[in-house]
This record gives sequence, structure tokens and C-alpha cells, in this order.
Amino acid sequence: MMISKRYRNALLLAKTYPSADCYSDHVPVVGKFKLKLKKNSKPSANIKFDLAILKTNQTIREKYQISVQNKFEALGDAEEVEQQCENFKSAIMEAATEVIPKVKRKAKQKWMTEEILNLMEERRCAKDNKEKYEQIHKKVQEKCNMSKESWINEKCKEIEQQ
Repeated sequence: MMISKRYRNALLLAKTYPSADCYSDHVPVVGKFKLKLKKNSKPSANIKFDLAILKTNQTIREKYQISVQNKFEALGDAEEVEQQCENFKSAIMEAATEVIPKVKRKAKQKWMTEEILNLMEERRCAKDNKEKYEQIHKKVQEKCNMSKESWINEKCKEIEQQ
């Protein structure tokens, strides 16, 4: 009996039956396995909020405070500490998604444009459709190459002028 290294601890018992009448020169083998299957969960994408805006923008800060207060009061009082904590956490997150804007994407390279970032987001959303993904990927590569080339040319001209 051959078994993968990954499952070698799962094999509990293996028996052969040499006297089985099965019209073959092979010997039947029976094994007992005990598998522990785990659910693979994808890590959820954390939503990044622009929290710095709460310090600078007074109106957004007030809206957020009122929203959190209203949502927490609407959830009601829970007797258990864990439930109160969960209620408070959900009130904060719901208010944040409604009031606080999300952090805008920043270009990792100086030559990247907003158009390239939008194409990258579109490409990420099209992962399940391979043909569309490949098509958008080619566009992203072309735009990146053109943008990078023009950025390098501009830098060279600036250096030459100095």
C-alpha cells in the first residue's frame, strides 16, 4: 500500500487478504484511515479607513461620534461583558463604514498613474475569468511600460537641463 507522506499518520491499520478468491494474482489490501479535515479560510481583507481625517475635519468627527452613539444605543444593553464588547465593536465598524472615507490607494512606483491603478483593481476583480484576466493583464503591462518609459525620459530631460 502506497501513501503520501502527508497522510502517513492517518493510516491506522493495513491488512492483506491472501486467501481472497478474486481471480487475480494480486492480494487485496484493506486499510483504516482517520482523517482530520480542516476548513481553509481566506483571511478577510481589512478595510483601511482614513483616520487622520477625524483629527482635521470637525464635521466628519461629529458625524462619526453621533453615529457610533446612536448605533450603540440601538443595540441595547447586554448583561455579559463579551456581548457588550461585541456590540460596541460592531457599532464602531458600522459607523466607520458609513462616515469615514477609505484610504485612497497610493502608487507604489512614482511612474504609476490612476489609470493603471484602476486597471489593476479591475484585473483583481476578474481573477475567476481567465480570458478577461489575461486581456486586462496585457493592458496593465502595456500601460506600465509606456508610463515608466515616459517617466524615465522626463527624468533624463530634467537631469540634462540642470
